[in-house]
Amino acid sequence: MAVSDPIITGPSADDLPAVIQDFSQYLRCQKTLGFTRYDLSPQSRAILDTWGEKQSTRSASGFYSHGPASAAIVIVDSQGTFFSGQGGGLLKKILAAMKVSFDGVSLCNATDPAAVKNHVQAVRPHTVIALGSRAATVVTGRQEPLESLRGRFFNFQGIKAMPTYHPLQLLENPALKRPVWEDMQQVMKMMESGNDR
Repeated sequence: MAVSDPIITGPSADDLPAVIQDFSQYLRCQKTLGFTRYDLSPQSRAILDTWGEKQSTRSASGFYSHGPASAAIVIVDSQGTFFSGQGGGLLKKILAAMKVSFDGVSLCNATDPAAVKNHVQAVRPHTVIALGSRAATVVTGRQEPLESLRGRFFNFQGIKAMPTYHPLQLLENPALKRPVWEDMQQVMKMMESGNDR
């Protein structure tokens, strides 16, 4: 190699998700065209076939997560109800008002603080939203009433986290809708500014 030749390096760890996404799309295209003979292990084929789809995990500790591995927002849910019932319907409305697709959000419950930390580290979202007191305690590390925690960002695993009321609390007390919307406006403003860390 001559001194003037460029040095070619492999992809960094940050590039890997994009490389896998591109490769997965390429193989799907090849399969559509009828070229199905490629030599991959069953494990690799499973990763490529499901890349970018919502992933669900459940642990023995009761920790449960659901959503894409590259979500912009991780929601930590004190109740673990996610998008079910009236609370879930209200959460969908809140996300729609924020112009955030609920398909692009990763959710987890707050049963296991260590698992929540690991999940957030794996997803590396722009922001974390903690719904309810239990989730607020997990992301802030403080045993204070939610009223004193909501409305400001906390650093959680190097990512800004906003604690706020749970949608079920809003159904019980509609007066809480206004402070929750104020909290979500702060989240939207932070994300729009690109100040995600």
